[in-house]
Amino acid sequence: MLFSQDLVAGRQSMPISGAYTTDEALDLLLAGSGLKADRTPSGVLMIRDPAKIGKPDKRPAKPLRVSSLDSSDEQSVPDASERLRSRAAGEAESQLALEEIMVTATKRAERILDVPQSITAFTNDRMREQGAVQLADFLQAAPGVSVVDTQAGTQSIQIRGINSTFGDAPIGYYLDELPFSFISQPVVPDVRTFDLERVEVLRGPQGTLYGDGSLGGTIRVLTAEPNLTDLQGDVDLTATSTEGGDDSWAAKGMLNLPMVEGKVALRLVASQEDFGGWTDNTSTGVKDENERDIDTYRGKLRLAPNDKLDVVLSFWRTDSAAGGSNGTYEDQTTDLTPVSTDMEYDLYSLTVRYDLGFADLVSATSYMDFHLFNAGTLLGLPVLSDQTQDVRSEELRLTSSNEEGFRWTGGLFYRKIERPVEAQVLGLSFGEFAESESYAIFGEGTWPLIERKLDLTLGLRYFKDDRLRADPIDAATLALVQMMDPSFTGRVESSIDTVNPRLNLAWHVSDDWMLYTNVAKGFRAGQVQPTVSLITAALSGIDVPVGIEEEIVWSYELGAKGTFANGRAALEAAVYYNDWQNLMVNVIVEPVTQLSALQNGAEARTIGAELSLSVQPIEGMNLQLSASHVDAEYTEADAGVNIRKGDRVTRVPENTLSASATYRWPLTATLDAFAFGQAQYTSDQVDMINNLEPSDEVTLLGARLGLEGKSWGLYLFGDNLSDENAAISVAGVSNGMVLPTARPRPRTVGLNMSYRFR
Repeated sequence: MLFSQDLVAGRQSMPISGAYTTDEALDLLLAGSGLKADRTPSGVLMIRDPAKIGKPDKRPAKPLRVSSLDSSDEQSVPDASERLRSRAAGEAESQLALEEIMVTATKRAERILDVPQSITAFTNDRMREQGAVQLADFLQAAPGVSVVDTQAGTQSIQIRGINSTFGDAPIGYYLDELPFSFISQPVVPDVRTFDLERVEVLRGPQGTLYGDGSLGGTIRVLTAEPNLTDLQGDVDLTATSTEGGDDSWAAKGMLNLPMVEGKVALRLVASQEDFGGWTDNTSTGVKDENERDIDTYRGKLRLAPNDKLDVVLSFWRTDSAAGGSNGTYEDQTTDLTPVSTDMEYDLYSLTVRYDLGFADLVSATSYMDFHLFNAGTLLGLPVLSDQTQDVRSEELRLTSSNEEGFRWTGGLFYRKIERPVEAQVLGLSFGEFAESESYAIFGEGTWPLIERKLDLTLGLRYFKDDRLRADPIDAATLALVQMMDPSFTGRVESSIDTVNPRLNLAWHVSDDWMLYTNVAKGFRAGQVQPTVSLITAALSGIDVPVGIEEEIVWSYELGAKGTFANGRAALEAAVYYNDWQNLMVNVIVEPVTQLSALQNGAEARTIGAELSLSVQPIEGMNLQLSASHVDAEYTEADAGVNIRKGDRVTRVPENTLSASATYRWPLTATLDAFAFGQAQYTSDQVDMINNLEPSDEVTLLGARLGLEGKSWGLYLFGDNLSDENAAISVAGVSNGMVLPTARPRPRTVGLNMSYRFR
């Protein structure tokens, strides 16, 4: 075991006793220290600080220290320590490199290269190096992922060509162990990135472990855990100027307080961001209309009274107010009635982990209060929409603790969502109420076969969802409808249940390379028909279903991942075929008002290929490349909703490409220079169903230059350096004229300062 005396100076570990494997003992010894043990190809254990990856300390180094976990080895071979030091030093020289990223996508901690499925992980260091402030800044660096950000508090995310503009979101979305999911809302809330541990993007259906909504994939946002031993702090200040718009600023801070060393710690995070607007409204005369303020507060209290029990209480609040969206004409103006958006959510969670010896028991309890308020005008009268979603969930999970042999995970899941909506249009008030109560039982097991070269994984999830729609309805309308349908009460219920299997085969070609195949089923829960649609259809003599069935995706994937060039390069590649069934579509039931109803309609398929590559050619430099191509088309026509066989799937770009380079080099013994550059490309999107104007091809360029001391950094950066003004989303057409649509923020330059102490 190799480590620097500087690295461990002043650090203490908790004493341990008992029978453990080497890895188990090291995990216990290093718990809460911030240090990590990595095993080199020849078996040498190297202790390092992940926070200092790519930031070598240039001060004169103290001698390396070699330790053995079994002292009898050194006694029987007197020169073992010297040989170990020589071998480890050579390996350290050859592995300048790529940091090994640990993920928990499979509900257990694993190296990302050991997970036999397509996954991209964005670490805290990578987000900070890019200067990312929200998920939309970097998610498209994951192959097969595209994002449309309205810059008003919500984002539309699609993975591998699976997309929707209504119903529940087609992706799974988690904050730590909290399912961040809603009913009848296909977009997801904006999440700020300050003090996140990492973001994991799982591509392809995740119906077994993550369930409802994980149709195209799942995004997991993981916040940093309280450190039990170290007082830590982080301050981050930013000021920017946008071409043709208002200035912006942001202030963020984190404080980690060990309250009882090694047992209790509190981590507090707060940020305030004020984004200046850049769109001018010619109908109201308001300049820079789409300004936005975002306040975020987060707290985590961690209690670890012994080495078996770990309890985390967390709170997360976000409050966002936007004066408008980024929908404009090419000249960055709009003449549409402005719509302000206020979004806020409070999340509370209790996560309890207990080591049973043979397995880890996890209980994750959460509550979320989500609120979305929109305000505009029509004919001089207010148009208001006030939506609340209350989400309660519980997951009880048991995961085997062994790393060898048969490994398994199983659990139970419960979730209840209530969604009241109040609206006002032209002085008339309307209301909606929807409810979802769902249950699931799931399990997944992995069997090592053929001398542990081949792993077979089988998984299964049973899911049941009961939905209710009980919109207010006046007595006269109810009586009129009951003349045609006496059973109609205004209360509409539907229920679905679905079984979702997964099969995975992973062939470990060598210690560095893996081939895998994955067959999985994903689903998106069905919907209850809106009451107004049922009433209108009944009065018009049109038959529509009370509820529609779940959407289904069967996915077939082949992939490979591994490292080469002596660990300085990593490659991941995959090809897939998705069979998409029971698509949810809208049919018009009243042509004058264009009121629609839901039904299951066409089918589609997506065929794609993905590639991601990371390389460290020299010390301090890291190159990243990701690319994807997806051919998504409807395979079954539905004339009622203008879907033709062979048409491209709505709002799915065929090609995405992302490339970035990071370089850090020493200027003096205590000062480093830093440079980062990136380019992101997204091809056009279409919407033939609604005859909308296609989006443009979009290329965004960014750069960041800085100076770094041991605990501080000063950076000059630029976003959208080419001042790209392309339409990033499809646009409506009225009387032959293309309406305003979403566009990126114009060229923005800024200064960022950070200070961290550990």
